[in-house]
Amino acid sequence: MPKKLLKFFLPALICSIIFIYSYKSESYADEISEKNIHINTLTDFGKVLVVYYSLSGNTKNIANKIKERTNADIYEIKTVNKYPPLPFLYITAKSQMNPKNYPKLQDKLPDFSQYDMVFIGSPVWWYTIASPVLSFLSQADFQGKSVVPFATHGGKYGSFFEDFAKKAKNANVIDGKDFKKVNKEKEDSLNDKITNWLKNLSSEL
Repeated sequence: MPKKLLKFFLPALICSIIFIYSYKSESYADEISEKNIHINTLTDFGKVLVVYYSLSGNTKNIANKIKERTNADIYEIKTVNKYPPLPFLYITAKSQMNPKNYPKLQDKLPDFSQYDMVFIGSPVWWYTIASPVLSFLSQADFQGKSVVPFATHGGKYGSFFEDFAKKAKNANVIDGKDFKKVNKEKEDSLNDKITNWLKNLSSEL
């Protein structure tokens, strides 16, 4: 090929490659954006609040993913006193299963009246609801709101959901979801699990 033609075609070829790559990148970004929008509008539960307590971060991770998919407000349950490290944590948690010993919470409870649905997440302690969430539930009145519990655990959730239904005062408790060994699950798998759960939940309401 003559040098003059090479000088003409080479820049044109490079420009074409850059254009095609840019177009594909933008198209992929648009697909991701559309997917995210689809997730956010897929589970329309009205105005949503996500409440959670998390000690290790697993329940917080699930709570944030629910928040993203439902455009929810979020409220973290915080205790006044910090928990001791293992193995003393087990002893403290066990002693707090008694209503007289529920831990004190830092903040005022949210105003449930402005929400259509409330998700409440807790780790499983001693095969039931973690004591900070028990403390929260002992103070809360859900005034007929739809409430969905979710649990994180490493083995069995025990009587978590039965206990929750008994403790959630004046709530329309909807069947919840348990998440086992969250920290060992692949991110894509966990995302799909939450999305499918919310999608099924939406279709059942």
